[in-house]
Amino acid sequence: MALLHPLARFRRKAPRTPSGSPLLRCQGLSLRQAGGPTLIEPLDLQLRAGELLVLLGENGAGKTSLLRLLAGEPPAPGLQVGGTVELAGRPLADWSPRALARCRAVLPQHTDLAFDFHALEVVALARHPHGDPPAVARARAAEALAQVGASAFAGRGLRELSGGERARVFLAAALAQIASPDAAQPRLLLLDEPTAALDLAQQHRLLATVRDLTADSGVGVVAIVHDLNLAAQYADRVLLLAGGRRLAEGPPARVLRPALIARGFGVRAACLSHPLVPTQALIATARAAAQWVEA
Repeated sequence: MALLHPLARFRRKAPRTPSGSPLLRCQGLSLRQAGGPTLIEPLDLQLRAGELLVLLGENGAGKTSLLRLLAGEPPAPGLQVGGTVELAGRPLADWSPRALARCRAVLPQHTDLAFDFHALEVVALARHPHGDPPAVARARAAEALAQVGASAFAGRGLRELSGGERARVFLAAALAQIASPDAAQPRLLLLDEPTAALDLAQQHRLLATVRDLTADSGVGVVAIVHDLNLAAQYADRVLLLAGGRRLAEGPPARVLRPALIARGFGVRAACLSHPLVPTQALIATARAAAQWVEA
């Protein structure tokens, strides 16, 4: 494989530039412990409809905390939130819970149910904010399961499924929750490590499905992904966090450079010519000696 230097030399498919007002906007968004350290430094961020933004960073960088703030979740006791978050130009606090649930879905890192519902039932429950009749909710649920390649699980209980199979069911529920025939309806999907429990093929299928959803339906997506190569292949933009602050933000080709990867993750990195996807870079990493990282 030929070494690419710098990364900007490889020709990645140009990221889409959705038009119109931002779907999601935060200004001065921060999180700190009362009387203690700052967990997320004040951050301004925008996401447009039809855009996939991937959050990157080592463990403890603030990715999940940021995603929860973007979702409008109340902070844990002892934590203080600063700044504002707007969805479709309206502060999250101005949305009723039902209206917000119709257009914003969150897939947390850990999902489970106390009862062994069938997969179709779990996904159909996600249609509750829309008030669908049972038959319509089941039809929407079947469509969402098909969208993630999980139709075969429809009649099976969650406890019968593997971790990866359950992850696909819960993703289908998130997709069903925001499905709408109204093209003008704002729709936001927040995903916390959606590929963590999936095998290689399903990781690509999931992110390809999400990317198609942004392109075809104008859904805005913020996703936490740990695999740099998946981020390089599917993201429109990436936000690299380190210690609760923005280290870099922009198209993958601009952010996923060896020096920034070293600063963000403490590893050596090289950007190679991808043997299977000529328009992509293949990012190889290796453990770095402490003195190399400090330099």
